[in-house]
Amino acid sequence: MSTGMDNCKIMLANKEVQDLWKNKIHFDVAVVEQFNSDCALGLAYKLGTPVVGTNSHVLMPYHYERFGIHYNPSYMTFQFLEGGTKPTLFQRIERTIFHHYYNFIFEYLSQRTNQNTLAQYFDDIPPLNELAREIKIMLFYHNFVLSGPNILPSNVKEVGGYHVAQPKELRPDVKKFIEESEHGIIYISFGSMLKAAATSLDKIEAILGAVAELPQRVIWKWEEGTLPGNPKNIFISNWLPQNDILAHPKVLAFYSHCGQLGTTEAIYHGVPVVGMPVFGDQPANAAAVEESGLGVQIQIEDLTKENLLGKLRTVLNPEFRKRVKFISKAWNDRPVKAMDSAIFWTEFAAKYSNITFRSRSVDVPLYQYLYLDVIAVLGSISVISVFVVFKLLVRLCTSKRENDKKNKLKRNVTLELLLVIFCLHKTEVCSLNILGLFPYPGKSHFFVFRPYLEELAKRGHNVTVVSHFPQRVPHQNYHDISLAGKTKILEDVFPLKRSYWTVINVLYFILEKGNSDCKTLLNHEDVQELWKTKQHFDLVVTEQFVSDCSLGLAYKLGAPAIGINSHVIVPWQYERLGIQYHPAYVPFLFLEGGSKPSLYQRFERTILHNYFNYLYKYKYQPIDEETLAEYFDDIPPLDYLAREMKLLLLYHNFVLYGSSLLPSNVIEVGGYHVAKPQELPQDLKRFIEESEHGVIYISFGSMLRASSTPRDKLEAIIGALSELPQRVIWKWDEASLPGNPKNILLSKWLPQNDILAHTKVLAFFSHCGLLGTTEAIYHGVPVIGMPVFGDQPGNAAAIEESGLGLQIQITELSKDVLLEKFRTILNPEFRKKVKFISMAWKDRPISAMDNAIFWTEFAAKYSNITFRSRSADVPLHQYLYLDVFVVFTAIVICIGFLVNYIITLLLGRLAKKFKQN
Repeated sequence: MSTGMDNCKIMLANKEVQDLWKNKIHFDVAVVEQFNSDCALGLAYKLGTPVVGTNSHVLMPYHYERFGIHYNPSYMTFQFLEGGTKPTLFQRIERTIFHHYYNFIFEYLSQRTNQNTLAQYFDDIPPLNELAREIKIMLFYHNFVLSGPNILPSNVKEVGGYHVAQPKELRPDVKKFIEESEHGIIYISFGSMLKAAATSLDKIEAILGAVAELPQRVIWKWEEGTLPGNPKNIFISNWLPQNDILAHPKVLAFYSHCGQLGTTEAIYHGVPVVGMPVFGDQPANAAAVEESGLGVQIQIEDLTKENLLGKLRTVLNPEFRKRVKFISKAWNDRPVKAMDSAIFWTEFAAKYSNITFRSRSVDVPLYQYLYLDVIAVLGSISVISVFVVFKLLVRLCTSKRENDKKNKLKRNVTLELLLVIFCLHKTEVCSLNILGLFPYPGKSHFFVFRPYLEELAKRGHNVTVVSHFPQRVPHQNYHDISLAGKTKILEDVFPLKRSYWTVINVLYFILEKGNSDCKTLLNHEDVQELWKTKQHFDLVVTEQFVSDCSLGLAYKLGAPAIGINSHVIVPWQYERLGIQYHPAYVPFLFLEGGSKPSLYQRFERTILHNYFNYLYKYKYQPIDEETLAEYFDDIPPLDYLAREMKLLLLYHNFVLYGSSLLPSNVIEVGGYHVAKPQELPQDLKRFIEESEHGVIYISFGSMLRASSTPRDKLEAIIGALSELPQRVIWKWDEASLPGNPKNILLSKWLPQNDILAHTKVLAFFSHCGLLGTTEAIYHGVPVIGMPVFGDQPGNAAAIEESGLGLQIQITELSKDVLLEKFRTILNPEFRKKVKFISMAWKDRPISAMDNAIFWTEFAAKYSNITFRSRSADVPLHQYLYLDVFVVFTAIVICIGFLVNYIITLLLGRLAKKFKQN
């Protein structure tokens, strides 16, 4: 901390640095290290420059909050401390104390000192805490293959490894020593911050004794001229080209302090590590080395000849080294090189500097984050409920003698009330054999998946797809197992109205549909042939929606599974991915409020989130397990199989939805379904191109019946459109509209993507289904969203919050309100902003389709590596700090008793002395 404060003073006192602001030199972006001082953020603010953060280590304790990340000691590592992602109770207590201590020191000492230093030069610097939250992108020097999937917002980009250079020719003496070794080399280095020569003599002798027992030669970065005993098989030097040495195929092991750079070079070159951490991020790196399989760790206090010898023999084992080479291959296998990714996101931050990319969780007040107001409301309801029940019970008891019959009736009513209250609380790619399981008959869902499945087939993979939507035109390598005709296709099935009753009805409908889809899937003869003939698949791709039945089938086929979706993550899927659902900033299926909900909206989200999870986990998922048990007798619980999914292809992009807190194995691939626009039919093309003032497009998707819109709402829409000069194209499932307006073209089916791609289409009035919303932002068409059910309210909120458009609730729909919304989004300045957002949304280091295909192949290639977040396995009592809280409470109580005892003892002695006097 003190060096950070000193560095701030040195930087601002430098004349050349002062010239930057005095001469008002323009910079497009400032790249600032995120370590022990935020002083540079103040300078960047003064220069009017957006900031990209970068680091070379784990996140510091005081950095979590600025990126909206909730630090949880039960699975997150901590600077200086051991335990990795599986800490003991003591280690979690230790982390909790130090985390808060570090934050306190940084905020109230370091930040204030730096703020005062900045104030000596500038009089208008905002609080550094505020500026830290405004960092556009954070380049995080990690990769999840080594450190495990971290729960990170979308604007924190993992770029670990970009410093590793192409190895150079070794100097002659080092090269000769390595290449003449018969049994290979062990390389020893404790980095630039630790002096090996300061190691105690008994520890040095333990190291020398261990390596003396091995046939390998040793190269040791050692600051002195000799080692005790001058062993002949050890080459020493006070400086060594570490990366070039580790790149040599004869280097078999690396004994290291686990600095981030050396650990990165080791995994890059596939060299097993024996880690002996000392300080900083080294304990966390050493734990990652061991947990990932890259090596083993030894604590310096445990260092003896025998212990070290055992560790070295472990990592020198050919099978261990083979496994490390495999992990290295996975670590190096990325859709975009680390350096290219870092450069891309730096340029991205500069190009879109006036768009905010930070997670909404950054701005959530502490009382909301801790659910305090929601708990207060629930507590009040509980107290009132208990009081009412108590009163009813008293009345029951006093009236018992008067009327037994009435008493019985009242008892029943009271029982029902109690039940209601209870419920309320309550690299090279081979051709892969891929099985796609899509038993849900939702047309709009499969419309997203089809281009992805066809692309897999185009790239040479053999793809077998079980769905209700077989190909009309056969594709090479694409094979259908058709469920068509087994159930009704879900299209135009929901009315255009909203209520809690609609929410509950739709929930029960889709969950029951999931159960029936499971039976349809397993009952199909061609599907049964898959397991009866023991067909081999390298990977199963399955929709993550209302049933996990497909995961049971994937397990039976012995294939790794990845999930894919066409909507937001549904409530029962957060836990399996290790994501904390938080009602204060995470949108909820069916409900309004987006990432900025009111107290009432947070309250209803809390109730419904737990209700949805209860229904799915304890009512509907067991039915799928029973269905699977009719065919197989060895399927593990579906909850377990859901956690075993390798990754999830999430149909999102953070430019639209904001930075979501997601683990590294949840990959944002939103947009891959958007195809190159085709030529429009002549009647449509003429209608659009002959419009003098452009066109408004209206569609409420394939799942909603537009014709069931209430009459007054329909008249409001027609009335608003009649006031505008634009023509209208409307997807409408009847032949006419009231009044037969001449400027409106109706059709039961329309080529939506091709229409939105036309330059004369100026606005889109939509229900905010994810497909239409994705196509709108792709083509830069402003949206008025009128959500009804499912993920539509969340999509509508994202549209408004991102600047893509506006939303209107069906309950507030009137001619005047809608007309005002249309005039807003038809404004040329608004449309210009939407085009800019569209440009940012499409600007990616790799296309959505290429990204989806890459990670599909990745999951198949490295199927025996577990990529799930450690948070998915943390027991609830640890996740909620309950055992840590119990220990702290016990300590406080003990201290209280001790203080009370001491005070009583002192007062007793004083009283005794007073009496004696």
